[in-house]
Amino acid sequence: MYQKSIKSFVKRNIIKIKHNNHNYHNYKEYVSHQVKKTSNPERIKLWLNDEWNIKHKGFFNIFERNKTYLKGCTNAICLGSRTGQEVKALLDMGINAIGIDLVPFPPYTVKGDVHGLNYEKDSFDLVFTNIIDHALYPRKMCNEIERVLSINKIAIIHIQLGDDLDEYTETKIYNELELINYFSHSKVVKSIPIKNMHDSMNWEIIIKKNAIY
Repeated sequence: MYQKSIKSFVKRNIIKIKHNNHNYHNYKEYVSHQVKKTSNPERIKLWLNDEWNIKHKGFFNIFERNKTYLKGCTNAICLGSRTGQEVKALLDMGINAIGIDLVPFPPYTVKGDVHGLNYEKDSFDLVFTNIIDHALYPRKMCNEIERVLSINKIAIIHIQLGDDLDEYTETKIYNELELINYFSHSKVVKSIPIKNMHDSMNWEIIIKKNAIY
């Protein structure tokens, strides 16, 4: 079992998933809050310049280390892709990919909402995301991941267990098993601790859809 300390171990096993208390009056307020991060000019400048190559290489390494699971994958969608380094990494591997975020960043990211994806069921061979902590309704987001994922295809999900997140975190995850339980039409093929070179995600889950949604 992965644990950084006795304190985090205890918290993970007592509190599985906890929602931040942002006291939104409606869904529009939630969206407006999240857009502040994605549309921040200083962050955008950093993402498109100093961090671009670092993040691109980091995402490429993620997909490369999981290339066994990507065999036969022809198309993919990345949820919460911001400026799109993960999309570019998949394109470089020969996979037709697109990303969605609340703020579009052409050519890699179009506008979209993880709680309601504007795609038909069974549309993609691969779904990738590392922003479930930003979802106001994580179960709904997981349902959408399964809905657009084709049967016998995979989703790669990166999460950060614990409290070390930011003001835009909506969902704190202390136990990966609770999140896995949200995927009722899939089986887990991988669930391990990780250390990415470009972000603070510390757990990787790979699911395979095995039933008609």
